[in-house]
Amino acid sequence: MKLTLEKRERVIVKTRAHPRVLRGPLFLVTLLLAGSAYLLGLLLRDDLVAWVEESRALFLALLAVAFGVLLVVWCLRPLIRWANSYIYLTTERIVTKHGRKAAGQQSVGLYAIHDIVAVARSNAPALAPGTLRVVLGEYHVNITHVPAVARMRELCIGAITALPRMTESDGVNMEERVDHPPGRIAHNEQQDP
Repeated sequence: MKLTLEKRERVIVKTRAHPRVLRGPLFLVTLLLAGSAYLLGLLLRDDLVAWVEESRALFLALLAVAFGVLLVVWCLRPLIRWANSYIYLTTERIVTKHGRKAAGQQSVGLYAIHDIVAVARSNAPALAPGTLRVVLGEYHVNITHVPAVARMRELCIGAITALPRMTESDGVNMEERVDHPPGRIAHNEQQDP
């Protein structure tokens, strides 16, 4: 799960998505447990219809299989996805990494960023989670469920301002000019008559 860094690059912040993304799976596991317990209790009663009582073992097996499949799909997969997802802020880029493979990695260079906006609910406290909107020219990248999104924005701005400034070029082919002392002519220059 390590991030490959350049020579002078270092990690400033490493975090996961805010745990609030697990609210949905937690609600679903509660619903799944309640529904399965109700159906199990219903199937274990003694006053069932004769054909249900004869097929009780089959219904119990189907209930166990359905419970296992729904538990994996609704609960365990989102939990594993959350546990294997990281947000990195380095001295040169912002990286979101999903899973162990490089295919699940999205990287945004700090030099390409035009603006960073922290989007949180209104009336949110200072350390509230939210979406970090990174503006890159004509398009933007949304990084959702960032914990303490306002603080993360400040850290990103600090990392951008700490970047070494590149020399700007206006696109003109510039050559080094050598000034010659007065009275001397360079070999590649001609003297006007």
